[in-house]
Amino acid sequence: MTDKIDLLGRALAATSRVVHHTHPDQYAAPTPCSDWNVRSLLNHLVAGNTFFAARARGDKADMSVWAHDHLGGDDPATRYDDTAKTALATWHTPGATDRTATLPSGGPGPHYIDMYLLEALLHGWDLATATGQDRSLDDEVVRAVTDTWTGTVPDEIRGMIFGPAVPAPPDAPALDRLAAYLGRTP
Repeated sequence: MTDKIDLLGRALAATSRVVHHTHPDQYAAPTPCSDWNVRSLLNHLVAGNTFFAARARGDKADMSVWAHDHLGGDDPATRYDDTAKTALATWHTPGATDRTATLPSGGPGPHYIDMYLLEALLHGWDLATATGQDRSLDDEVVRAVTDTWTGTVPDEIRGMIFGPAVPAPPDAPALDRLAAYLGRTP
């Protein structure tokens, strides 16, 4: 699983570059996540780092973390980088990569490391798309996330976490095809 932690570090770094090139005049812009604008997506990214660090430690899932304003008046790039650094360090603790989520039905779900890797990559794509930045990100990370998730998303979480799959041209970039599989329109 060390390879996944390395990939996670790369995904967080790629998303950090997008966060650093996001400007306050873009905060009200819509994102591919229909319920969020750019500012709320930035807040979600910071909250995600906090949430997944707690999951790596084995802490009970505190879903309220998603409802808080993690940006305040601070610079989102600094907040993102600080929480990403803390989260990544936490994933290096013994047993962290073995932890799995529980599906709403009560069955075993994916490893949290895979969920976090997807979260960092896909929301980086969302932010890049919303702000007009290069959304190609890291090809090796894209390949790993695609291999893990394509064809494996349980129907019971579509509509809760992901939207229904949408068509994407077969010649679209791999990350665009993954985004379409997870309910985004590239």
